[in-house]
Amino acid sequence: MNLTALYLAALLACPAFAQQTAEHNDAFRLVAKIPVPGMTGTWDHLAADSSTSRLFLSAQEDNEVRVIDLAGRKPLHTISGGFNRPQGEFFVPGANSLAVTNGRDGTLRSFDGKTYEPIKVLSLTLGADMMDYDPESKYLYIDHGGVDSNRGPGALAVVDTTDWHLVRDIATEYRPAALEIQPSTHRLFVTLPGLSQVGVIDTRTSTIIARFQAPRPTKPVAIALDTADKRVFVGTRSPDNFIAFDTETGKTVATLDSLSGIEGMYFDAAHKRIYVTGLDGNVQAIQTIDPDHYKELARFFTGPKAGTSIFIPKLNLFCVALPPADGKVAEVWLFEPLP
Repeated sequence: MNLTALYLAALLACPAFAQQTAEHNDAFRLVAKIPVPGMTGTWDHLAADSSTSRLFLSAQEDNEVRVIDLAGRKPLHTISGGFNRPQGEFFVPGANSLAVTNGRDGTLRSFDGKTYEPIKVLSLTLGADMMDYDPESKYLYIDHGGVDSNRGPGALAVVDTTDWHLVRDIATEYRPAALEIQPSTHRLFVTLPGLSQVGVIDTRTSTIIARFQAPRPTKPVAIALDTADKRVFVGTRSPDNFIAFDTETGKTVATLDSLSGIEGMYFDAAHKRIYVTGLDGNVQAIQTIDPDHYKELARFFTGPKAGTSIFIPKLNLFCVALPPADGKVAEVWLFEPLP
């Protein structure tokens, strides 16, 4: 039995999920499958430029960034040369540039968004990974390091995207992971897996002003933010849970069972839903009932180790990246949320 068949057999063994598939579920409509030939490893993070309908994918073992034309439903370009395990990505719209972190050499590499030519290489520390952007200050925040992962002191690098220089580091000691900025309140929420916490940072003072505690030894690795309802959502491993925190008090207001090996989590403000992907190859959609209550709307399988995803609100698209498996080429699946 091949790998895909094993995943499907395990999924279908659970009656609650047997009726949910990528083609038939209560949260999405599958609108396209885009083949990505020649990709040989696994995907890491994704980024998007909604103004040109482009999707950027880190092919970490191939040391490449693939560019997909979402409107044309086809591969567009491959950025290669100089990468050392590309991981996190962020497209900076105002600067029309792409930022890519490299986990093995700890660098941040920036590229012209039109020509794909390199702009600058900035050295951080090992494990440079996920990012988020403050459009008011034009600062990009990048997680790197971590004493709990033998990468030196953990920190968030603050980089000015107008000239790509390092403004400062915000010390976290332990490894920071997923992060979300709330510009209206000058707060940044960052998961600290080694502490089972969500740290709250004041971006004006660059200090941690609060810590939201998840049950130990759970590891929060993914994050999404509902600004209107004052909720921050995290996806955890060991155990695999969805947790909703009150952003003002830090109190846990809801917990649900989630996916194994959570990788991505996104909030869809228009539909009041949270989308989750995990390394078990599943997609989970969670519906907000009210700010204190949530329910699972859908859960379905896409492909082995297909944990990489992104939601693009301006295009109303949820994208899931599938690595090659069982003789099939890598693909990007595009979903539109159902009303």
